[in-house]
Amino acid sequence: MTGFGRAIVSLNTHDVVIEIFAVNRRNLEIGISLPKDWQDIDPHIQRALRKKLLRGRINVSVKVNASRNSGSFDWDQETVSATLSSLRQLAVVNDVQFEPDPALLYRVATSQSDGKLPLWQDHKDVFFQGIDAALDEFIAMRAKEGSAMQADMLAHLESLAQIMDRVEPLVPEQVPLYRDSLLKRLHDFGLEIDLNDERVLKEIALYAEKCNVAEELSRLRSHLDQMHATLEEDGAIGRKLEFLLQEIFREINTLGNKSSNVEIIQAVLSAKSEVEKLREQSLNVE
Repeated sequence: MTGFGRAIVSLNTHDVVIEIFAVNRRNLEIGISLPKDWQDIDPHIQRALRKKLLRGRINVSVKVNASRNSGSFDWDQETVSATLSSLRQLAVVNDVQFEPDPALLYRVATSQSDGKLPLWQDHKDVFFQGIDAALDEFIAMRAKEGSAMQADMLAHLESLAQIMDRVEPLVPEQVPLYRDSLLKRLHDFGLEIDLNDERVLKEIALYAEKCNVAEELSRLRSHLDQMHATLEEDGAIGRKLEFLLQEIFREINTLGNKSSNVEIIQAVLSAKSEVEKLREQSLNVE
C-alpha cells in the first residue's frame, strides 16, 4: 500500500525535513537516507517504524538544513566569491545571462558553510516527535487508500458470490446430461443398451461420484464469508486474506476439474479471474 507523510522540526540553528513514503511490497523493507553525521540514528528510526508498519517498501528521507532564521552561518567569504566567479565564467562560456539574486547568494553561501550538524542526541525528543508526525500523516493516507481497496475487494467478492449462485443450480443437472450423452453415444455406435443395464448404471454412478462438488461449494461459501469478516477486522489482515484466497482458488479449481458442463466451466474461468484480482489487491493490504 502506498503512502506519504512529511514533517519539519526545528533544532534551533537547523531545520530537519522528514519524509516517509512507500510502494507496495509483500514484506516490510525499510530504507533510510540520512546525513553522514547522523548515520547512527538509523536503528532508532527502524524501531519506531516497525512498531507501526508491517508491509511495504518504506523509504525515509531525513535532511538537515541550516535554519533561515538562525542567523548563525559560518562560511568562507573568499570561497563564496570564488564560486560566484566560476559560475559567472561558466555562464559566459555557455552564452547564458548571469545575474545573481539573493536566493542564489544564499544557496552558495550555505553550501560553503562548515557543514557541521548538531548532535541528534541533543534533540532526540523533538526529532522523534517529527517522525511520529510524519508517520501519522503517512498512516492516514494509507487508511484512505485502504478504504478504497476494501470497497473494491468487496465488489469482487460479491461477483464471486453471484457466480456461485449461477453454478449451484447447474450442478444437479450434470448427471442427467451425462446419462443422456452416454446413451446417445452408445446409440450412435449401434449399441442399443437399456438404461437399466447394470453396466450403464455403474458408469453413471461412477460419474455421479466423480462430479459431486457439494463439499467444494460448501467450503467456497464458508471461505467467502470469512473473507467478508476479515475485511471488516482491524489490524493486520494481509496474510490472512492471502491464505483465504489460496483456499478459494483451490476449491474453484477442483470445481472446474470435476465438471463437464460448459456453463459451469465458463463460470469457473470467470471466478478465477475475480480471485486473481482479489489476490493482487491482497498483496497491498497490511
